[in-house]
Amino acid sequence: MRTGHFTRNILKGNDGITSMEDAPRLCPFCADRLGIADYREGRCEICNDTCMDTSLADTIDPTFEYHTFNVGVVLPKDVVERDEAFVREHELAHAHGIKTALNRALRSRLSERLNAQADTEDPDVIFEIDHIKGRVFYRIKSLALCGRYRKEVRTIPQTRWWCTKCRGRGCEHCGHTGKMYPTSVEEIVSAPIMRVASGRKTKFHGAGREDIDVRMLGEGRPFVLEIINPKVRTLDLEALQDEINKDERVHVYDLRPCEKARIEKLKNTKYRKTYRAHIDKKLSNNEIELIEKKLETEIRQRTPIRVSHRRSDKIRKRKVYKVRGNNNKTTVLEIYCDGGLYIKELISGDEGRTNPSVSSILGTHVRCTALDVLEVHCDL
Repeated sequence: MRTGHFTRNILKGNDGITSMEDAPRLCPFCADRLGIADYREGRCEICNDTCMDTSLADTIDPTFEYHTFNVGVVLPKDVVERDEAFVREHELAHAHGIKTALNRALRSRLSERLNAQADTEDPDVIFEIDHIKGRVFYRIKSLALCGRYRKEVRTIPQTRWWCTKCRGRGCEHCGHTGKMYPTSVEEIVSAPIMRVASGRKTKFHGAGREDIDVRMLGEGRPFVLEIINPKVRTLDLEALQDEINKDERVHVYDLRPCEKARIEKLKNTKYRKTYRAHIDKKLSNNEIELIEKKLETEIRQRTPIRVSHRRSDKIRKRKVYKVRGNNNKTTVLEIYCDGGLYIKELISGDEGRTNPSVSSILGTHVRCTALDVLEVHCDL
């Protein structure tokens, strides 16, 4: 073991002979990481022997599935301050900091005892050994699954819709369920997965969202389901997908594991979409041609009246790239446009808040009677 600056510079008496009476009182761990060869035994003046106490680490015995782990140590503030002061005072610039050294030692100890692989970048669990509270906390990494879903009905929301009166506590307004609607895409997708993964809760992230009365068709909408604190990480995703798809209201495709980084991309990207909008009138061929010509432009859309109570009031600029219309009993418009464009208001005009609109182009009020998302143009 090398001798540190403290030993070389401080422990010399007047006669040039090292005086052990002036040597620091250290535990073997602190002496080793600081490079101090000569030290006195007794309670460590830096860590109070905390570094030699493995009793908390020895209690770690996870009952959940994990493949990789990391360690984080929480030490009293005064211990860290004493260590920094000691290093600074005695110019031990190359010594390992107390937390860094202790984490490294515990990773090695636990890897051998638990027969698990240490991972400092992206572990399945972090064992937080808290010497202030005197306990160990398990910080379990969320399990993220991605895929696409089709919503075949017009009666369920994408995510849980908590009761606006009781905020989920349960009241007469919601029939003591805490929810505005009995179920959602999120609940239908997550229920079979949660039964197997035994997580604490889920978070559902979609590439945008459709209204309750709008179907999501085509190849489906990309989503990520985040399972919080899962006890089981190895899942038979094909079997789970089959179980989900027994519910005819929602169908899931290409269910697979993914990184949490995908969530931010889903939430922060406006994906172009293709819609099919049924309107309440049958238009002439000339009217359809006029809409196809005039609507393919930039749309200025103020926050719609129907969502103004929960969306900031501002003007959004979105572009319609292509419109195609055809007639049956009524007219159906297929619209390819930027994400974030409110299609129902693109049809009605929303009392002039959306311009141009189908209504403003025709000079008469028309409304959307049914809406489907045909495609979310997303490569995830």
